[in-house]
Amino acid sequence: MKRWYSIGVMTIAAWVLASGFARAGSGFYLSSEMGANFTPNADINGTGYDGPSDCDEYINPLAPQDPKCAAQGITQWMSNADGASGILAGVAVGYRLRGRDHGGLWDHFRLELEYFYRESEYNQTSPVSATGGAAFAKADGELQRAEDWIGSLTSHNLFGNLYFDFINDSRFTPYVGVGAGAGFTNVDYGSLWARTNDPDRITTGSDRSNAEVIRQNLAGTTSSVRTELSDTLFGYQIVFGVDYALTESVSLGVRRVAGSTSARSAIRSSGTHSGAIRPTDGETEANPCSVVWRPTTSACSASR
Repeated sequence: MKRWYSIGVMTIAAWVLASGFARAGSGFYLSSEMGANFTPNADINGTGYDGPSDCDEYINPLAPQDPKCAAQGITQWMSNADGASGILAGVAVGYRLRGRDHGGLWDHFRLELEYFYRESEYNQTSPVSATGGAAFAKADGELQRAEDWIGSLTSHNLFGNLYFDFINDSRFTPYVGVGAGAGFTNVDYGSLWARTNDPDRITTGSDRSNAEVIRQNLAGTTSSVRTELSDTLFGYQIVFGVDYALTESVSLGVRRVAGSTSARSAIRSSGTHSGAIRPTDGETEANPCSVVWRPTTSACSASR
């Protein structure tokens, strides 16, 4: 409910402020948008410190005197989540460039500062594959169950855009654009590693002097974590769409956005687990419907 409420406030605010910006001949305009976004498959590359299990005093009573607990190993793993979908909503303020010659090439360009909120509901659990460190030894026998979970991925984004309008005599104005900016991203993340009940198959702590005690204590235990990972991601977007002039100062349009963040964007937590979560193909698509308020000008009757 809170998510939809915040989007509603954002859209209403744009309507209220529009009259102040869209003054005749000012060049400024306001726009709002709402639509769906489609996020591709995501790779999850995790890194953990392989020490808490056999350096826990309950598992290993000799841990406080064990010098190996001061130098913990690294465990690496990976998993994959299918694509997801969700909502996208945003507002923008823009300015139409003005050339010396009325109706010249510069009149086709617009500069825009855009904020948009994106949410993708993955809500998926996927099996883990060990890629390095102590996880190799655990994967075949010690672990009966190893999986990652991704819940909701949200981002608050701020982009600067440059558009080119194909101005014509009709009410329809096609346009293309490019933009670059940053997204402040959060994702609900969890992992679960469940061990076998058979002590003979436990490999953790096999190099300790009390390995048998560690195996007995670790058998049947589960390691799990639920947290929120966050990071600031930088990327670009390509936009194309078409607006329809309802009046001299209001247009309604549809557009499609294809975007990409950095090729390998780490999303980390403050604990002992970290992860790098990135789209498999690096792209995210959004298909919002936008409402545009533009300056009233006789030269640009169908443009923003």
